[in-house]
Amino acid sequence: MIDILTSPLFYLFITIGIYTLFAFLKAKLKSPLLNPLLWTIVFIVGYILIIVLIINGNVEQANITAEVDKYQNSTMIFDILLAPVTVALAVPLYLNRNVLKENWLPILVATIVGTLTSIGSVVGLSFLLGLDKSIMYALYPRGVTTAIAKEIGSILGVSEFVSFTVTVVALTGVVGAVIGPLLIKVFGPKDDIAIGLALGSASHAIGTSKAFDYSEKAGAIATVSIITNGLLTVLVAVIVSLFN
Repeated sequence: MIDILTSPLFYLFITIGIYTLFAFLKAKLKSPLLNPLLWTIVFIVGYILIIVLIINGNVEQANITAEVDKYQNSTMIFDILLAPVTVALAVPLYLNRNVLKENWLPILVATIVGTLTSIGSVVGLSFLLGLDKSIMYALYPRGVTTAIAKEIGSILGVSEFVSFTVTVVALTGVVGAVIGPLLIKVFGPKDDIAIGLALGSASHAIGTSKAFDYSEKAGAIATVSIITNGLLTVLVAVIVSLFN
């Protein structure tokens, strides 16, 4: 029985099933707290811990790592789909090209400020907390999409921390997508451009998907934000690598 519950097909099934369930609940209840990615992560982490406990009678790190590796291999299809999904964001970008032409300056300034804030917060907190340089580099691409973050890890020579980087990127996106709409309600920006820039800069692709809940225009602007953010973050990473 335990072999079935830890099989690659079952891992795929529960991942897609949990995500679909909370996507349905979120659509029905209109609550950002029901973010499907957030709850999929929570449930999968809990499920793996329970499986490790049943199989080994403990939750030692080595056993958890082995089961997580098994889960990642089972759901590799999601990693493969990351690149084409990211490229597909260019479609709404093209459809809203006139908006970009009319507002190119505020969009450019906002995305640059957002990128520098993301990078600066990582560097500042790393020095404040006395983190090792390799950990700082692993945290550095937290504000970009997972596909880009993995490449930045290679550029900075911290590929061994890829799981840590991916986790931080996912958490950044989820937290931004959950808290972002609440902040928008509090501060009340009604402009689609402002909403798109805020969600795209703060929480990359996950925030961009949330921006589409407001409008296609907001989603297109968020797409510009994550593209610019990704380019600038890679550029700074390349410059930093030259001095290492």
